[in-house]
Amino acid sequence: MAEDVRLLSLCPVCFLFFPLFSFVVQLLAAPTLLAQEQAQPHGSASTLYKQLQAFELSGGSAQVNNLVLQRDRATITFSSGTFYFPAPVLGHVPGAVFIGSGTFRAEPPPVEFERDNLRRLLKADVVESDFKTAVLRFTDDTFSLIGKSIVPGASAPEAALKLAAQLDPRILEETGANLSARQMVSILNQESPGFFFAQFDGGHRKRFSLLLDPQARIPVVSFGLNAGEKGLIFSFDKDDFDNDVWLAFAALDEYRTGKGTYADSFDFVDAPLYTMNLDLREPKKFLSLKTKIDFVSRNDHLLVLPLALGEGLSTYDSERRKKQLRVSSVRIAGGDALEFFQEPWEEGLAVVLPVPVATGGKFTLEVELSGEFMFEPNWMSGTYFPLRNTTWYPRHGYLQRSRFDVTFLHRKNVKIVSGGLLVSDDPPPDSKDERLTRFRMDYPIALISFAAGVYELHAETTKLQSGKVLPVEFYSMPGSRAAIKEDFILAEMENSVRYFSALFGDYPYPVFRAVYHPFHYGQGLATLLRIPAADRASKFTYKFIAHETAHQWWGNVVAWRSYRDQWLSEGFAEYSGLLYTQLRDKTSSENELIEHLREQLKNPPRTLTGVGKGRLVDVGPLILGHRLSSRETFGAYTALTYNKGALVLRMLHFLFTDPATGDGSAFFEMMSDFVKRYANSSASTEDFFAVANEHVKNTPLAKRYGYKDLNWFYRQWVWQSYHPSYRLGYSIEDQPDGTAMVTGTITQEGLPEDEKWFMPLPVVITLGKDKIARGTIAVMGKQSPVKFKLPARPSKVELDPGLWVLSDKTTTNK
Repeated sequence: MAEDVRLLSLCPVCFLFFPLFSFVVQLLAAPTLLAQEQAQPHGSASTLYKQLQAFELSGGSAQVNNLVLQRDRATITFSSGTFYFPAPVLGHVPGAVFIGSGTFRAEPPPVEFERDNLRRLLKADVVESDFKTAVLRFTDDTFSLIGKSIVPGASAPEAALKLAAQLDPRILEETGANLSARQMVSILNQESPGFFFAQFDGGHRKRFSLLLDPQARIPVVSFGLNAGEKGLIFSFDKDDFDNDVWLAFAALDEYRTGKGTYADSFDFVDAPLYTMNLDLREPKKFLSLKTKIDFVSRNDHLLVLPLALGEGLSTYDSERRKKQLRVSSVRIAGGDALEFFQEPWEEGLAVVLPVPVATGGKFTLEVELSGEFMFEPNWMSGTYFPLRNTTWYPRHGYLQRSRFDVTFLHRKNVKIVSGGLLVSDDPPPDSKDERLTRFRMDYPIALISFAAGVYELHAETTKLQSGKVLPVEFYSMPGSRAAIKEDFILAEMENSVRYFSALFGDYPYPVFRAVYHPFHYGQGLATLLRIPAADRASKFTYKFIAHETAHQWWGNVVAWRSYRDQWLSEGFAEYSGLLYTQLRDKTSSENELIEHLREQLKNPPRTLTGVGKGRLVDVGPLILGHRLSSRETFGAYTALTYNKGALVLRMLHFLFTDPATGDGSAFFEMMSDFVKRYANSSASTEDFFAVANEHVKNTPLAKRYGYKDLNWFYRQWVWQSYHPSYRLGYSIEDQPDGTAMVTGTITQEGLPEDEKWFMPLPVVITLGKDKIARGTIAVMGKQSPVKFKLPARPSKVELDPGLWVLSDKTTTNK
């Protein structure tokens, strides 16, 4: 996808304080909203939302025969039947229910993964189905295409009324998306182009949905898709309690032009500061939050602000409905209460502002919310965590960066651990049994979280290469609850933060801490690691703590821009952990962890019913992020984003290394430059390779083989999913002058016949007991000749014994 261009006004315009009546006249006079009456903004928003939500089919009907509706790449043919319409809302018909017969067809986009994914899930090359019913919701021009023959008349039949009434609640439960709120946002914020949704049923594909959201709001919040996807075709899987995304795609015109837009281009606001007060006096269960959020508008006409909240809560056991944080009030700071809309099952809310805000306008919202969003693991009492670690406060967009000032009210026997500096930890004026603990994060970060528990603080200081003295903290459990070697964990934290500061640039934050959590995974948020009792000296423990530490750079200092770029966080952190472990663990071979990662790529995927076919490495390209995981390919996301991501970065390390000397400093210079350029912001994979392309030109291998950039590498290893094997066959001929000539071929297997895959590979030659020569040979396509002269007959020639180049198998045959 191409980079987008944000056209934002540089003029510091604040609220447009024209009379409310004037606003309503302008709003209702908009071309797509033919107003029949005037209303106050609050009244119009509330009325509009209720009308959209009611979806009452009292607006007439239209009989159709062979009506073809083209919506982006979907061709919907209504063969015969009747549309039933709701009454116009602000002069705009917002939907329809169809009963009859029809067909649906959508070709996948020109993306190999989408075609493969479709074949895996549907065993088909296109999405094709008949249907007997369709329920449509829209703010685009759909009505002008399907309602031409509308006839006022009797009310809709019971079957149509039932379909209309069931749609919103069903989509809310299955996806967390509020269709009525999405339509309201589209209308009142004057979005163009408009929104379209349709759900089909009664055909051989059973129930499935088409979503066309040009501003990508539902794809981002409810599906985690923010790399430019404007359209989805999906179906809810009751066995998996989740949605199968059959296809995800950008707009047709974007494929035609080759230019797309990331979802963050459509964000309504930035949120530079959160000031939060949490009540955690009942940490086993309840979380209560009062938060002030400073916003800056990025929209020319912002009236309704959608906020995300509690994403990731499951439909299993109605968790999202029972545990979601419920908002009790929203107001402009120091002002009156505002209208907001939040439904059961919803992953967020929509707030109606008192007047529209132009680009650059600043405003602050005060939001109060609470719910049963905390839990205490039954296998480790005395530790308390949010149900979802990073979605416990209202947010807009994907990984937006903010500063945080967070105060916790809690029992005095409980310690709170969060991100940033610990500003204070004191009893409140009116209670001896409680405490107020405050953390402040002055650096803009994407995510913040906390833990509560009967923790004990263990602290050290370490000195970085720059001379900076850094406090290092580990909040552990008392020995009576868990025997943890705190000194070991602190030492590993100190070692790894010093090591990565030297490699990638100084650790920028004022403190580095970790908190114990009793789970099998870790998490590396800015200044705060969440780790289990990883205190046994082994290569896996070293790599684990180093991986989470490396997230301070890969994920926090530099965040991934979209889910497609998440390998820049997980793959980079995994390789950083490998680098550290190869120095730290003197008892293991450097290749052991590499071999372990490689073997995991060859494992078969898991499915809902057992073990699947094929290999994880073949599921899809690295660039697909979490979409690699589906009901047919569990395990693919971890294997590819973490393992293959690390091994791809290792290959780049090789390409930047001088094969004659083994000097890889050019690689770390490039990585440090990448950190500097994108510090405190997010980067795409394209951004990373643009930096790498600038640095690679002067490397020895680039000069030897004549490439000016790494676009070939990007295409092969990031955008494609081939997993080649390499085989060197050679013979040695003694020369009259005592030298030796090595001739042979290097073969590249596991690629299509027409794939012109290029790859340099290292070769190590043993000339005598203590004489080692290192060089490289390259292969283009299926096979390339090899010929080089040596000063003496070698005892051994090995192709890539250090496992620098990812392969299914690498062999050398004399």
